[in-house]
Amino acid sequence: MCEGEKTEPFYFEEMRVCLDIDSANIKIDGSCDSSPKSVLEYAQKLFDKERTKGGNYDRVFCVFDRDKHETFNYALGKIKSINNQLKKDKYSKENVFTAIRSVPAFEYWFLLHFNPTSKPYSPVGTKSVGDQVIDDLKVYLSNYEKKHKGFYTYSIDNNLLDGAKAHSKRIFDNSKITRDINPSTNVHELVEYLEILKKHKE
Repeated sequence: MCEGEKTEPFYFEEMRVCLDIDSANIKIDGSCDSSPKSVLEYAQKLFDKERTKGGNYDRVFCVFDRDKHETFNYALGKIKSINNQLKKDKYSKENVFTAIRSVPAFEYWFLLHFNPTSKPYSPVGTKSVGDQVIDDLKVYLSNYEKKHKGFYTYSIDNNLLDGAKAHSKRIFDNSKITRDINPSTNVHELVEYLEILKKHKE
């Protein structure tokens, strides 16, 4: 589940198509609004609906930004609670729900393809933290706009993806040690999961 009407659904759908992963094996949905709470609740609703029909999802990835959202920490805590309950219910021994979060914004993942920066972001005047990340990204991708399409293909064509994954993992792992998550993202986890699905298909 991704924030609705934003860049994330386009990116992951493009990746699914490029990796030739059947849409029957992965559902990418950006139908909800952008708050982490809404993303999680919508994902849980679809998950519960599938269970009532006798089906199941092996994994559920909730993709959302920190940005200015007040429900960011709520969503992280709720995901942990849901996973604990599913384990008690013997639904799965592993975590089913995973937060794929970007601080301050999803565009930070794009920025890591060009610059492994770990400078913190804070609001400046009328510029939100998300807008500032986009400004930094435009240094390398001048035509970038929200709902940008084609970035995954661009990253493959220019051999940028492996570096971005390495930068993202290093910064994210360090953020868990320092407990300073600004900036950080674990988008690399979902990207690598989709790559594994591709390998299993082959």
